[in-house]
Amino acid sequence: MKHKLGLPLEYQQMPEYFDVHNVNEKTGAKNALIEKLLREQQVKTVLDMTCGTGQQVFYLAERGYEVVGSDFSPALIKIARNKAKDVEKNITFLEGDMRTLHVGKFDAVITIFNAIGHLTKKDFEQALKNIRANLSDGGIYVFDIFNLQAIHDEMIDDFSIERRGVVNGITIRNVQHSEIDRKNGLLTSHDHYTISKKEGEPEIRTNSFSLQIYTAEELQAMLLTNGFEIICQYDMEGNDFVADSSLNILTIAKKKT
Repeated sequence: MKHKLGLPLEYQQMPEYFDVHNVNEKTGAKNALIEKLLREQQVKTVLDMTCGTGQQVFYLAERGYEVVGSDFSPALIKIARNKAKDVEKNITFLEGDMRTLHVGKFDAVITIFNAIGHLTKKDFEQALKNIRANLSDGGIYVFDIFNLQAIHDEMIDDFSIERRGVVNGITIRNVQHSEIDRKNGLLTSHDHYTISKKEGEPEIRTNSFSLQIYTAEELQAMLLTNGFEIICQYDMEGNDFVADSSLNILTIAKKKT
């Protein structure tokens, strides 16, 4: 693969466009599923270690959870803090790396929307150790990642997307296509952004990045090695996980004591 693991362009250089790419008509349903799973595990306190601009944090806070959000990106944390100020919510947002940040002890840690894919396998194991340190005894870790076993060659065409949104009068169009390196478990996406302002020529930006993805068996082995046991796995619609057909693996793992 030519492209190292990385981040989408709007995460690195265009944080003001982050929500255009990451918030859509499916976001509410995904947030509701996460909340349902947390409720079933009787969770009351949550640390979102890859919170972005705070979609899950605000959703859970509105439903009575005590939530702290953290993210590696200072720019996204700034946006999240401004959102909290705008709606007069007293929510803590911290800058921090999921591999090293120590916040406290929580009933649950979440890292949603393929966040772990931006880490190498070695770094994910480091993150698992740190996540465990931020969990109370018997606490749970909830995360999702693309399912390597289910991504067949013909499915890659379905990964092609086109998004369009408007931020402060600026139109952002993003066209993305992907390719799979099954041997190394890398899903590489190529983005082409067209940024059109009211005046002047459109600005073109391009970016490529890879996600480290896993089979369910790989995740189980890594979790067991790092002090977790899997409680259950689903797809992102909340259906039972099927290894050769579920596009995503949504995992609930419990901290072993």
